[in-house]
Order: sequence, then structure tokens, then C-alpha cells
Amino acid sequence: MMIFRKTALAFCFLLLSITCWGTIIKIKDSSYANIPLRIYVYENLLTHNRNLLTTATVNAQGEAEISIPLKESQLVYIPILSFELVFYAEPNATVTLKLPNYQQLKKAFSQLKSYTKQEIPLFTQEEKSLNRAINHYDKDYNKFIKANFKAIYNKKSPKKYREQLTNLRTLYGSTFFKNYTAYKEAYVDYIAGLRNELLPTYYANKKLQLHNTAYVSLLRKLTKELAIDFPRNPRYTKVYKDFLKSKTYNGLKKVYKNLAATNDANFNEHFFIYIMRWALQEKLVPQAIVFKKLQLIAKYSPNRINKKLAKSILKKKQFKGKKAPLFNLKTTDGKTYTNKILTADKPTLIAFFDSASSNSASIKALHGMQSKYKDAFNVIVFSCEKKIEELPKNWRQFTVPYHSYLLSDYRLGRFPYYILITADGKIAKQTWQQYLISLEK
Repeated sequence: MMIFRKTALAFCFLLLSITCWGTIIKIKDSSYANIPLRIYVYENLLTHNRNLLTTATVNAQGEAEISIPLKESQLVYIPILSFELVFYAEPNATVTLKLPNYQQLKKAFSQLKSYTKQEIPLFTQEEKSLNRAINHYDKDYNKFIKANFKAIYNKKSPKKYREQLTNLRTLYGSTFFKNYTAYKEAYVDYIAGLRNELLPTYYANKKLQLHNTAYVSLLRKLTKELAIDFPRNPRYTKVYKDFLKSKTYNGLKKVYKNLAATNDANFNEHFFIYIMRWALQEKLVPQAIVFKKLQLIAKYSPNRINKKLAKSILKKKQFKGKKAPLFNLKTTDGKTYTNKILTADKPTLIAFFDSASSNSASIKALHGMQSKYKDAFNVIVFSCEKKIEELPKNWRQFTVPYHSYLLSDYRLGRFPYYILITADGKIAKQTWQQYLISLEK
């Protein structure tokens, strides 16, 4: 009986924990009727690896009420067409989104015909919300910085300008918002050239923040400059040699202590991880060396946040070699297939065509290649919005709307687009029309 009570109490505690993290997202916009949505957060704001929170479909009246398990205040986004609708949300709160009209988004997309993501900040209806507070703050803050940038840059009392911004802090009372404004104000010191002072004043001996946009933005600026200098500036010659020689976690600790030079070991390591991220992105240090150092942190760091951040960078985001994304769709002849159709006795070439454009030349070139190699590969087509009539009879065709998440799952960039799948269902190559000939290799 006692065991049962303990189990029941534990279950109730878990249920309460889940409930208190619940965030409600409300949508009421008829232009989104029957549109499926995915809601994501970023694993962190340095790597932007995405985590799917939930999926939902707006009803026929354009309404949806979606519960998401949000543990902390952070940036949330909804990808739609070639756009990412971004907003701030916090646990145990309701956010009623003001979405851009879907038909207008579709019109803008039709001019681009590209799935390169562009962010659109959203507004919320609630007067008292983190999202609204940050939107208002940024508007006034950007206006202030633009008007005073030259004076601040000339090092005319950055403290005075920071003090002028303090009245904007009162817009909202959450810890996230207070931290956000603190690092926006710290940017004033950055403009004034007081960069070395920022680390001990604003960053060291404080909570490491993976999801605060102002915190990450400023730290990225500070670490990029050092990442560029680190391998080549004589000032860091000894530290860089120690970095290259370090094969243990303890050896690495000496390196990042010299780089950040604060008395906070956790922050020094955090700072170093940002530098390594820049070293990878800008190809400042060979990838294999960077990965080895990050693997030491991911394995041995006593700090959970730093371990998590290092692991996030180490995640390979390569599309090539992965299993083809899932789907379950009807072809234009009415038969239903899953992605298992890609696992055949020979490779499959997936072609993505925009049915609103002429695809005759692309179809002719692809059919010619298939004939040249005597049907050595299958062809399936994802045609957007409607059926394409002039396809060869042995090609299977699926029609999908522009907003289908299948297009982003398959990393569609722009039309026409091709993905070669090996016989065991793995991604072998991706290319655009002008590089179609490269698939022959």
C-alpha cells in the first residue's frame, strides 16, 4: 500500500510539472484554414539545431489552440513556405498570435520560388506578454542606438547612454526580459570599445544562457574577433600551441582560462566553445582538431550546459548518407505509397517540380538521362500544387501543396531540384537543374 501511495504521489508530481510548463498558442485567422503547422524551438541559439515541440492543423474556421511543453522562456518558430514565423513564449502563459495573411505569404513566396528561410517576427494580442514587451523594447532601442551610435562610438560616456535606456526595462517584469535588456545595454559598451570589460562585468559568475537572444548575439560578436585572431595573432602564439598540443580535458582548461581570463571556469569554457564554433564556421582551424577539443568538453565537462552546447556543435547536420525522410502519400493515379517505395533494386531519383512553371526542358533532360542508362534508376516526382501532365508513364507522381513540410524535410532549395536515393533508401546526392549532369558521376 505504501509503495502504491509513493507511486501515485510521484505520478501527481510529474503531472503537475508537465502542467506548469504548458504554454497555449492560439490562432484565429481564416486564411490558415486547414493548414498543417509544426512548432519548433532551437536547441540553442548558437547552432540553431531545431527541436520539434508539436504538430497541429488549423481547423476549417482558421482556429487552433495548441499546447506546447515549454520549460523556459525562449524563441519559438513556425516554418511556413519559405518563411519562419518567430515569437517569444514563456511557460504557463497564453500567446495569441497575429499571423501574416497566408495568401500574402504565398504571393511573396511565388515571387521567390525558393525555400531559403526568412524570419518574420510575429506580434501577439496580449497586452502583457514577453513577445510584445521585446518587440516594443527593440523598436525604441534600435531608434535610440541609431540616433546615438556615433557619439557612443567616439567613447563619449557609454555609462550615460546605458542609463538613458534603463527606463525601457520597466516594460515587463520577467527574469528573461531583464536579462535581455541587460545584454542589449551591454552592447553600448561594446560600441564604445570597452570590450574586455564586458566579460567580467556581464558574463562571468552568472547563469550561462543558451536561449537569450541578446546574450548570444553579444557573445558571438566578442568571440568572433578572438576566433579570427587566435590562430594567427602573435599575442596568442603560446596559447594556440598549447591548444594544438592539448589531448586531455585538464590541458584544455588551461587554454580557455587564458582566452577568457575570468575567474569563472564555467564561463571560460563557454566562451571557448563559442570560439570553436566560429573556428568551424569560418574554417579558421581544421575541423578534425576542433571536433577533438569539443569531444573532450562533451565527455568530461562538469557543467551540464557546456556539455550540451559542445554536443550540439558536434551533431552532424549532413543530409547526405541519412535515411530518406518519411512520407505517406497518394500518387496521381490514386495509389498510396510510403517512403519504402525508395527502397528498391536500383537507385531512385526524386524530382521536385513547380507545376506553375514550364518543366518541359527539365523533364526531357531527365528522361533522356534515364533512357541513356537503360532505366538504371527509377524516377518519382513531387509536383507542387497540381498534377503535371507531360510526365513519362513509368514515373510516379505525387502532388503536394507549397506549404507541405515534406519539401523542407527533403531540403528543397529552389525548383527544379533533384535528390538521388540509393537502393537502400539513403540520400546520395542533391542538386539543382543546372547541375543535373553531375548526377551521372
